[in-house]
Parts: sequence; structure tokens; C-alpha cells
Amino acid sequence: MTERSYFYYDELDSTMQEHKRLQDCCDGLICVRTGTQDDGKGRGEKIWLSPPEGLWFTFDLKNTEVVPSFSLFIGYCLHRELSRLFAPLQGELSIKWTNDIMYKGKKLGGILCKNHPGRYIIGIGINTNNVIDPDLGKFGAISLKQIMNCDISNEQLCYSLIEAVESQEKVLSHSITYITYCNEQLFGRNSMAVIDVGTNPFEAEILGIDLTGALIIRKSKGEIVNLHSGSILSLQAFS
Repeated sequence: MTERSYFYYDELDSTMQEHKRLQDCCDGLICVRTGTQDDGKGRGEKIWLSPPEGLWFTFDLKNTEVVPSFSLFIGYCLHRELSRLFAPLQGELSIKWTNDIMYKGKKLGGILCKNHPGRYIIGIGINTNNVIDPDLGKFGAISLKQIMNCDISNEQLCYSLIEAVESQEKVLSHSITYITYCNEQLFGRNSMAVIDVGTNPFEAEILGIDLTGALIIRKSKGEIVNLHSGSILSLQAFS
């Protein structure tokens, strides 16, 4: 395992912000974990809810290349490791483009990746032992404790997920490996969905992911488009 300094706080504004503060005074790789954060940010500066007893952490990975599909690489690593660690998750997890881990259609975890010179900063949130708001999010959410009927060690799971990412670093130069995996585990593949790209949401069929990490969709008039940004708002039944 790569040499890394680990920091834990009962409460933080944001693990991303604390990681940035520590990076200015610490050498080497860092992981920051907290019991709860009150100013967590998700993709597009959306609020990242982080209630007590969940797993909320940020760590870095040295990498000199800009990888457009990096968040999918992290999704690949998390999906594999969670499935390995928890037998009831096997065959039930999916990867929602571009940054969520889903269990039977409900959000189990989220990923946020930022590129900095010479490294990536990776924020991960997993619903482990935290209480789930039944009205949370577009697809709802679920915790590992609900699935497993037991408490989860956030500390050990944090170590395991980071080690899983570090052990797969070599795959980053072979994007076809993790993109193929993500396509096989893609949430909503071959389904109609409502897509938001920042303008008016529209319906399209989800076809897959290309080698750059873009979502391949078929619009209502048959036009095939590769989306490099946006989000899936909901899945729709075929008419």
C-alpha cells in the first residue's frame, strides 16, 4: 500500500477543503475522513449531504495525465471492491453515469473527482450506518446497514476502498478495461431516461459509454449523441 497520512475529524466543513488545507503543509499522499460535514459539495457545487455515521472522505492519487473518464475509473474500483466485500451486493450494484454507485436503483454512494497538477483529488461518500431520509434524491437512497443488517466499520471500509483504487492504478492507461466494465454495470442501459444538460431536460435512450467516458444516447428522432457532461434525472418506461 502506498505511503499515506490519514486524518480523522468528528466534524468538518468539507473533507475536500480540509484536504486542500493539509496539502499546503504535508508531504506525500493524504486521506481526510470525517464523521459528518456541513459544507460538503458534490458535482456542480450541489450540496453533498453527509449525516453522522456515514463514510465521508477525500484522498489523492498521483497522476500526471488528465484522464477524461477518471471518475468512471473510480466507480469501477468501488463497484468491484464493494461487491467483493459484501456478498449481498453482488449482482445488485450498478454505476450511474458519471459518479454514483446504485443498489437496486437507489443511491448507495457518490464520487467527486478534481484534477490538480500531478494528482487527482477524490471525494467519496458512502451511506454506511447513517439514517436515510426516505425522500432523499431523485432515485432515493439506501445504506449498507439497511442491506447488511449490521454496522459497518467506516475506518476499515475507507482503507479497503483506497487500497482497491491504488491496486488498480495500472488500469488507468487501459481505459477499455474499466469502460467495458462500467458499460456492463451501467445504470439505465437500454432504458429511456430524462437527461439534463443544463438547458431543457429531454428524453433519450441510454446506449452506453464511449472510451472517453461520454454517455452515448439516442434522442427521440434517432440522433445518436455523446454527452460529456450532464446528468440522468429519471428513467422512463418505453412507450
